[in-house]
Amino acid sequence: MKLIPLGMTLSAALALGGCMSDSSSVGATRTQTGDEAAAGQVAVKMIAFNDFHGNLEAPGTLAIPDPKDPSKTVKVTAGGVDYLAAWVKQLRAQSPNTVVVSAGDLIGASPLVSGLFHDEPTIEAMNLLGLDINAVGNHEFDDGQDELLRMQNGGCKAGAVETSCLYGGGFSGAKFKFLAANVQKQDGGTLFPAYEIKKYGNIPVAFIGMTLKGTPDIVSPTGIQGLSFKDEADTVNALVPKLKAQGVAAVVVVVHEGGYQSGNYNECKGISGPIVDIVKKLDKVVGLVVTGHTHQAYNCQIDGRTVTSAKNYGQLFTEINFKLSPATRTFVPGSIQAVNRPVTQDIAPLASISSLIQIELDQAADTGQ
Repeated sequence: MKLIPLGMTLSAALALGGCMSDSSSVGATRTQTGDEAAAGQVAVKMIAFNDFHGNLEAPGTLAIPDPKDPSKTVKVTAGGVDYLAAWVKQLRAQSPNTVVVSAGDLIGASPLVSGLFHDEPTIEAMNLLGLDINAVGNHEFDDGQDELLRMQNGGCKAGAVETSCLYGGGFSGAKFKFLAANVQKQDGGTLFPAYEIKKYGNIPVAFIGMTLKGTPDIVSPTGIQGLSFKDEADTVNALVPKLKAQGVAAVVVVVHEGGYQSGNYNECKGISGPIVDIVKKLDKVVGLVVTGHTHQAYNCQIDGRTVTSAKNYGQLFTEINFKLSPATRTFVPGSIQAVNRPVTQDIAPLASISSLIQIELDQAADTGQ
């Protein structure tokens, strides 16, 4: 795996990351002939984060490598959804094929500015950011499945004291998709769709989203009544034949389960935890796994698959570049390149989200809380 040198400034690293996305698959396999280059490999960029927990404002500082001395670290203010959105916008401009995903716990256990308003502000901010997919996490079920369905579909919260509907507007719900492949209802269907298929250069890529099977052990039973949470790897593997029947040969798994490691946020030292066994059991059609839940950061190769996590609270995001082969309709071997990047504030924040945050702060202040 090719990593960005940790001593670089983020701006320099982003520039190098763009260069990597243009050439990484060539260097990882072999030199292409002119005919092969003309065959039309399709470059795709993913931007991933996890365990955001409604942190609209920067939650604090983050230790990053000192640009003047890579052997040392410095602490910088990192996070803030308006700054995260600005980095997403900059990266999105580099590629016409960009997808933004969250590996769960987007909402729940949130600071006052989001939690007071039932996390509606976070959903609205993510709509403005351009999030495409959120795999449900355990905290998405904190207020029960009906409230989670409202987050997707919109509508006013019955009996709520503080909600967008009471401030002269309404709540339209998420423009992005919640996915829940392993959250099964009593009728055998899933609470949300199991996967989303996106096409890049007419090549389909399936994104399977799900939470950890242990969710019932850490949420209120009343909120998940009638739901069962299936094994993560078994769920994916059972979907593979259905996806292949639709012409899908490239699969990304976005799962709210993770692991632990002892290195920096772009390393994979001694990776352990549930995600290791999950990945090893996955069908080989899965080439990339985006994870969460443990609030860890890592950038791993497990059983030949790229496996990432971007800490928590929106302080990091993962930029992932890969290429698709029009001949095989799957990932070009060696083309998947990932790097975790800090959400530094040396960029102009996205004004529309900054305005949203200020409105919510003012409304929270008006309540006296």
